[in-house]
Order: sequence, then structure tokens, then C-alpha cells
Amino acid sequence: MPQSSTPKVKHLIYLDVLMKKALAQNPNMLRTMIGLGLTLILVLSYAVYSATIDSAYYLYHTSNEEQLPTTTDHGLSEDNNTQTWTFTTNRSLTWVNVSFDELSQGDELTVSVSDGVWYHHEMLGSDDAQQFSCRQVNEGFEEYNVCHEAQEHRMIADENGPMVIRGIVSFNLPMSGMGSLFADSMEEAEQKSAALITESNGTRVWTISIHSEQEIHPNQLQPDVEITVHELVDVEVFSVDTITELVWSIAALVGCFGIALVVPATAYIASIAKEKRDERLREQAIEGNKSVQNVE
Repeated sequence: MPQSSTPKVKHLIYLDVLMKKALAQNPNMLRTMIGLGLTLILVLSYAVYSATIDSAYYLYHTSNEEQLPTTTDHGLSEDNNTQTWTFTTNRSLTWVNVSFDELSQGDELTVSVSDGVWYHHEMLGSDDAQQFSCRQVNEGFEEYNVCHEAQEHRMIADENGPMVIRGIVSFNLPMSGMGSLFADSMEEAEQKSAALITESNGTRVWTISIHSEQEIHPNQLQPDVEITVHELVDVEVFSVDTITELVWSIAALVGCFGIALVVPATAYIASIAKEKRDERLREQAIEGNKSVQNVE
């Protein structure tokens, strides 16, 4: 029995020595990880700062102003079944909305433009079509337009009540009033931004007509027209908030290191528990060895 217990005691003492060496290396590992984390934070901060001061992307802002153009009433047709109005636009447009407060079922609303085309879809601006966009992406990640492109668009009233037809004149202008572009300098960015506005600029005459199966009385109908015009306001270099990006970088690093430390921390806790267990077994083995020697 003394011969069998002695190798076991030596083995436990050897494990105890290895565990102490491993534990002695933990402070060095911790300092290394802290130093590595600080280095990564400095590198990310410099990258954010460099992107801020040397950006090739520019943001341009437009007025994105809503206007209510004046319509001219051209009166009724001879049979009093058709009435026509016109209005003129001479600036860069995105949205064109034409509405009537009260139409009869079966009335036909027609809106046409004298020059060019515009885009319409019955789901544009509809409350039942949240986040609808004319530009969709197919399975091959190719962009296509689902809105109808034409010089003239028509709608027929399904029931008595209000009716509105909405359309988009230019997709090149920013719907939100802010767009982005790539340029080598501020001067080039300003030129490109101004060119976008100029290309969409032009004088257009719009014609609105209502055709009804019933007789239309004078002053019975009046269209409400709303347009969105764009003028270049300013151009600025695209930049990011350095402090915000630094905070996010630190949070990401802390999260990554936290995940990376889960396994070492678990192993460390397990090693502490194993050390206590081995220490207890070692003490029991030593006590047992002493008892055997006393018996002999």
C-alpha cells in the first residue's frame, strides 16, 4: 500500500506545481490582452479620424419644398361632362399630387404633362402600402421600376368620395432632400450637385381633366395640386462623429474580448475547483500514508 500511494502523491504534487506556474502566467496574459485592446482602439480611432478628414463622398442638400401651384380653369365642354384645368411648373420636381374632395363613382381623372414623362402607381403614397418604392430589386439583385412611365395617367373613381393621383417626375433628385455623390474635390462635388438639379429643371404645362357620365355644374369641382420642388442648398463633405464611432468601437472590442474571455475564465474557474479537489486528495493521501507508516 505504501508503494501504490507514493506515486499518486508525487503525481498530485507535480500537478500542483504546474497549476501554480499556469496561474503565475495569468497576470501577463491579462496585461497582453489589455494592451492589445488599447492598440486596437487607437487603430480604429485613427481610421475613423482619417475617414473624417479625407473623404471622397459628399452630401448635397436640396430645398425639398412643397408648393401649391395655381390652377387655371378652362371651363366645361359643350355637353357639360368634361372639365379641364392647367397649371405650370418651371423648377426641378419630384412629387406631383392632384386630388379632388368629391367625385362620383365612375368619374375619370386624367393628368398629363406637356414635356417628357412622369411615373405613377396606385400604391404610391397609399396608407395600405407602407414603404412602397417604385424601384424594386429582383432575385438577381438588379434594380427595376414597377411604376408606370407615361406622359398621361388616368384613374377611375371606384366609389363616391375623395380621389387623389400621385406621381414622381424625377428619380434622380433626393426624395428626402439629401443625396450623396463621389467626387475628388469640393468644387467637383458642387458642380455635380448643380448638374443634377439643372438636368431635372424645365418648364412643364400640366393638364387636369375630369370626365363624368353625369352633368358637371360650374364651380362644382376644384382640384388641389401639391408639388415638391428642389433647389440646391449646400454641399458638405461626408463625415462621421469620431466620438460616437470610438464609443461603438470600444463597445465592440469589449464585447469581443468578453466573448473571448468566456472560455479562459471558465477554464480558470474549473482549474481553481480542480486545484482545491486535488489539494484535498493530496492531503488525504498524505494522511493515509502517515497512518500506514504508523501501523508498520
